Amino acid sequence: MSGASAAPNSRVSDALGALTTGAVALGLVLVLAVAQGAAGLHVFAIPFVATAAVLALAPGAPLARPRAILVAYPVAVATALAVTAVAGPSTYTAAIAVALSVALMAWARAPHVPAVPAAAAIGLQDPGLGYVLDPLVPGVVLVLGAALVAGRVLPRYAYGWR
Repeated sequence: MSGASAAPNSRVSDALGALTTGAVALGLVLVLAVAQGAAGLHVFAIPFVATAAVLALAPGAPLARPRAILVAYPVAVATALAVTAVAGPSTYTAAIAVALSVALMAWARAPHVPAVPAAAAIGLQDPGLGYVLDPLVPGVVLVLGAALVAGRVLPRYAYGWR
């Protein structure tokens, strides 16, 4: 008898967990969308939206740790800017920037896969050093800050400094 009553409770718990995950994802990407629309920042971009998805779906995963995010993005961006400054923008430059960024993230023990598209985009487009001020710093601060706040206020969302 207890097995029959446990299944509906499990489904309710799973549904609440999924709703929380969706709400966190929506909240994080809305923060980016509002910042882009209201402040003109270019933060609603694939790397930061992907970070929001990782933080919503797998907040306990190593690639979601704040340290991984705070190390991986600067490593990927600095590497890509340096490679692009030397080689110029191209698909080959993007490929080299991606490979070097991944290697450096592994060496730093700071894996954060969503930082890799930032390296690729820089290698393809050469946005220059301005990329650091917009979108890198505000994108990372906004999505990470919003996730940390969500971790404090949402009972079913466990995220914080660790």
